[in-house]
Amino acid sequence: MNERDCLQKIRNLGVRLQELELARPQPGKSYTSVALDFLFKEHQLERPAGAPLDHTLRTLGKALMERHQLKFQRLDASAIVDYFCRYYRVH
Repeated sequence: MNERDCLQKIRNLGVRLQELELARPQPGKSYTSVALDFLFKEHQLERPAGAPLDHTLRTLGKALMERHQLKFQRLDASAIVDYFCRYYRVH
């Protein structure tokens, strides 16, 4: 999945989080940013500032693997985004 598609999926996740009333978009913040902020806060992690999207998602994925003993066949941005989209039932 290219970065544009990945960002679109994260945006859709942000919209879904708002529908579930788990996160609220703040003025000046995108749904993508809201989704990433929520995921890092939910898993008690500090979101890396200014890091590329791939690095940000890998950081989140590694922490999840350690805390919840998850096993990804491939740990890349796509796999991590797909995991959260399935978890929160994003279509």
